[in-house]
Amino acid sequence: TVMQGQIEALQDGVFPLSAENLEPVHGETLLLARLVSDLRDLSLAEAGQLALDLAPLELNGLLQRVGARFASQAQAAHIYLQVLEAEAPLVTVADAQRLEQVLGNLLSNALRHTPEGGTVSLEAQARLGGARLTVRDSGSGIPAEDLPHVFERFYRGDPARAHRDGHTGLGLAIARELIRAHGGEITASSAPGKGTAFTIDLPGAPSEAAATL
Repeated sequence: TVMQGQIEALQDGVFPLSAENLEPVHGETLLLARLVSDLRDLSLAEAGQLALDLAPLELNGLLQRVGARFASQAQAAHIYLQVLEAEAPLVTVADAQRLEQVLGNLLSNALRHTPEGGTVSLEAQARLGGARLTVRDSGSGIPAEDLPHVFERFYRGDPARAHRDGHTGLGLAIARELIRAHGGEITASSAPGKGTAFTIDLPGAPSEAAATL
């Protein structure tokens, strides 16, 4: 609707055809392309048809790589970003790119909802039969009535943010399906004013797979 209105205004001469007036249209096409791509990934994941490039993966190193990607963003926002590795190497069998996609989405959300001077952490822990990854922030938190719905497609606790933040509203739904495709589970815990934690439980790698690292 936004694209149609802007293009019609350009066609009718309401706005001059300039790079400045084409920029919003370009932004809307990028958002639409991302939405289509996200919907495709989600549909394939829900149908069990999303191809995964599975291989033994050491999770401490994965967290370090994801943390490094967002270090400058956190620094610019004056947010303390910390990576807390497990005491010993943690190995699972996973698609490294897809797990990095999930962690990147969670970390991006955490930074966006954490105020200046706050803290965001990435943590890896061993657990019986597998590994646990946690993305935790000291941000505004999620209201209790919204928490059960955060993994639903297009759900937003604040409808006013539905378009202006440039996100499709599918990130957490995709994250859940990708983690399930790895035989794991993702959950959220939060309290308003006390921050939010997203926890990912993954199965451990068989000993022979871990030995190949």
